Amino acid sequence: MVLIVSANARLRGGWIRSLKERFPIHEAADRAALEKSMASRKPSVLLLDLALPQLNGVGDLHAIQGLSPSTKIILFTRTPDDSEAIKALKAGAKGYCCKDIDPTLLTKVVDVTQKGEIWVGRKVISRFLDELVSTTERQRKELPLTKSVNFDCLTPREHQIACLVGDGSNNKEIANQLKISERTVKAHLTAVFRKIGISDRLRLALLIANDQENRPQNSEKKTSSYD
Repeated sequence: MVLIVSANARLRGGWIRSLKERFPIHEAADRAALEKSMASRKPSVLLLDLALPQLNGVGDLHAIQGLSPSTKIILFTRTPDDSEAIKALKAGAKGYCCKDIDPTLLTKVVDVTQKGEIWVGRKVISRFLDELVSTTERQRKELPLTKSVNFDCLTPREHQIACLVGDGSNNKEIANQLKISERTVKAHLTAVFRKIGISDRLRLALLIANDQENRPQNSEKKTSSYD
């Protein structure tokens, strides 16, 4: 179900006409109705007009997302701004568009975001990736590696998956590369986190990077057949 939220009835009507043949639609015209619909209906996609009264722009995105974490949120504005678009992506939005978007294109935006992809301008994606790289490098330098981690406690498969996480691969990519299920990847990662005493992928990636930097060039990697 697609939830369309705007105080502008004409705008809502145009979006509904564009999408109604492809998706079940529900609409809301104010902040209270938005929150109620998000909490009760758990829409797959939310089309949100940033001009909605009582909405503090991108700053309120976390609170709205919290009402339905699985909902893909697409933001709409009259005058798109690259900096605002990047803030929206950082806050969890899956799309950032102009309100005057072509009706045919609007259907494509919903399709793309439902599949887990992001819809923004190419310039925005480039800047966003640059900022992510910069942020990751800064965190890597600032995040204290308070203990030396001995990765020998991991099985060969766990170590392989940890290294792939360190390379930036997500669970689906790891599963495809190793020809195992995503559930198996998650199980191995849970074991990795428990064995080395961490709780998130970022920390694991930083530890892997630190280990690889400090490893002697002639050290041998673990090799073994995998169960």
